[in-house]
Amino acid sequence: MIDNFLFLFIYANCFQVELHVHLDGAIRPETIWEILRKKQFALPGDGSLEALKKSLIVNEPRDLLLFLQPFSLYHPAFKGDLEAIERFAFEFVEDQSKEGVAYCEARLCPHLLLPDSPSTVDIINNVETPNTVSHQTTTNNSAVDPRKIVEAVLRGIERGEEKYSTKVRLILCCIRSKSDWSWETLDLCDEFRLRGVVGIDMVGTDVPGADEEIAEATRLFEKAKEKGIHRSIHAGEGGGWKCVKQVLTSFGAERIGHGYSVIEDEDFYKECVEKRVHFEMCPHSSYLTGSIKALKLPSKRHPILRLAEDGASFSISTDNPALTGSHLTEEYELLRTWGFNEALFTRANFEAAYKCFLPPEEKQELLAELRNAYGIISENEIVTNDKTDSSSTVTGSGLPSQKPVVNIASWEDKTY
Repeated sequence: MIDNFLFLFIYANCFQVELHVHLDGAIRPETIWEILRKKQFALPGDGSLEALKKSLIVNEPRDLLLFLQPFSLYHPAFKGDLEAIERFAFEFVEDQSKEGVAYCEARLCPHLLLPDSPSTVDIINNVETPNTVSHQTTTNNSAVDPRKIVEAVLRGIERGEEKYSTKVRLILCCIRSKSDWSWETLDLCDEFRLRGVVGIDMVGTDVPGADEEIAEATRLFEKAKEKGIHRSIHAGEGGGWKCVKQVLTSFGAERIGHGYSVIEDEDFYKECVEKRVHFEMCPHSSYLTGSIKALKLPSKRHPILRLAEDGASFSISTDNPALTGSHLTEEYELLRTWGFNEALFTRANFEAAYKCFLPPEEKQELLAELRNAYGIISENEIVTNDKTDSSSTVTGSGLPSQKPVVNIASWEDKTY
C-alpha cells in the first residue's frame, strides 16, 4: 500500500499546470551565456557561467525595477534574432517537461524582442536606466517584426511539443506605458489563436493611470472579449488592491497575474473569493520584486496562505525563473515549508486547469489526465463559479471536496 501511494505521489507530480511564466524570463542561463559570448557582448564578473547566474538574481528585494534589471543584461543579444528566439522557446518546453508540467501558458511581449526596441526596464517602468551591455547591433534583419517573433516562438514550441509530453500555449502581452503596441498585439492574438495563442495580458507597473490611458485599455480589452480572446492581466503586484479591482471591472480580466494586494481590503477580498476570481501566485518572485514587503498590512504572512485557508481560487507559478533561480520544484518546496500539503497542491493544479484558456475540448482532456494522475474519479458536473464568464462550466469533477488546513508560517521564515 505504501508503494502504491508513493507511485501515485510521483505520478501526480508529473502532471502540474502552470499559468504564469514569462518566456523571455525563463531562458536557460547556459543559453544566455552562450549567446552573449557568441555575439561578443560584455559578460559580468569574470565572464564565467557562474558569474552570469549570480548577476541574474536579485538577492535583496527592493522593487520591480530592480528585479527586472537583469533583462538589460541579456535581452539585447536576443532582439531580432529569430533563430535564438525559436531556440529558447523549444528549450522552454523541454525544461517544463523535466519539471513535470503537463500544461503551461507562457507569456511574451513580442515588441520587446524587436531589433531596435528600448530596454525592457525603460519601457515597462517608463524611466531612464543605464544599460549594462554595449549597444551592439544583434541583427541586420530590419524586416523582423512582432509577427515574425510570434511565429518563431510558436515554431520552437511546436518542435518542443513533438519531442516532449508538455503542452504549451502562448499569451501575448501589452505594456501599460506603450499603448501604441497594444492594438497590434490584439491583432496578433486574433491571427494566431488557432496556432497556439490563447490570450492577452497587460504588464508593467500596475498603478492607476490617467483617465485617457484607462479608457484606451478599457476599449482594448472590451474588443478582446468581443473577439473571444481570453484575458489574464497583471495587477496587485506593485500597486494596491484598487488596481486589482480596476482590471476586473474595467478591463474584464478573467484571471489576475499576482494580485497579492487583494487582501488589503477585506470586503473586496471576500468578494473575489466568492466570485472565484483566479490568482496566479508566484511565491519567490513576489518576495524578490518587493511586492510582499510593500503590502500595507501588519501581518508578514504571504497572501497565498490566506487564499489557501479560505479556499480561494489560485495556482502556483514561477514568473521569471531566470531571475529568481527557482523552478516549480523550488516553488513547491518553499510552500511545503509554509505548511502546504499535497491536498493543497492538488487543488491548486485543478484550479489552474479549470481556469486555463484552452478550448473546452482540450480542457476536458487536460482535466481527464489530471484526474487519472491524481487517482480521482468523479462524473459529476462542476461549475467553477466564475460569475463573470459563463464559459467556465466544465464537465467532470476532480477537485478535492475537503478544505485542507494550512500550518501557517511567516514569509520572514523563508531562507535561501
